[in-house]
Amino acid sequence: MKLNRLKNISPMISTRKGGDCMKSMIKKAVVMVVAASVIMSGSVASLASTSTEIEGGSLTLLDTPQAGDFGTVTLDGGIQDVSTTFGGFAVVDSRGTGDGWHVKVKASQFETEGGAQKLPENSMSISEPTVSAHDGASNETTITTQSGKIDHASGLKILSANENGGMGTYDISFDADALHLNLQPKDVKVGTYTSTIEVSLTSGP
Repeated sequence: MKLNRLKNISPMISTRKGGDCMKSMIKKAVVMVVAASVIMSGSVASLASTSTEIEGGSLTLLDTPQAGDFGTVTLDGGIQDVSTTFGGFAVVDSRGTGDGWHVKVKASQFETEGGAQKLPENSMSISEPTVSAHDGASNETTITTQSGKIDHASGLKILSANENGGMGTYDISFDADALHLNLQPKDVKVGTYTSTIEVSLTSGP
């Protein structure tokens, strides 16, 4: 009787163990599905787009530079160098092309009314300008400056902005004695002499 009871109990024990294992596997599968669902929901993103169209402005020279008078010069028999002022101005490059630009200063030959008397070419020179960039403009180092003679046929390129440089707004200024007039006794006769100075801004370095 005891042996038969043990035989009947053994299958029951085996069945219970198998059921527990099955339940454990089901629980693990449920956990994995939930975890996968959390991961997938965390990777969802929403995308939005925006655009703009940028149009170019112009290349502009602001403020007309004013030249001072050299005043009255009394000859003393030697070489004389007199100076005067030259007003500042501003350059604005809002084209957005990066083409660069240059400023040229050209003066006519000094002469008396009617052209009876003239001073030799290359008698007048201009000092090197100072460049100050406004906020957001290309660095000043993209613009080269130069001093030299201005009263001759080709004039002088005093400012030159490199390609992809000189973009924005710049203030251009000069020292108090920016214009210099060199007088040599062999070339000068008495009279009132005048010269016209032209400042031009052109695209390209």
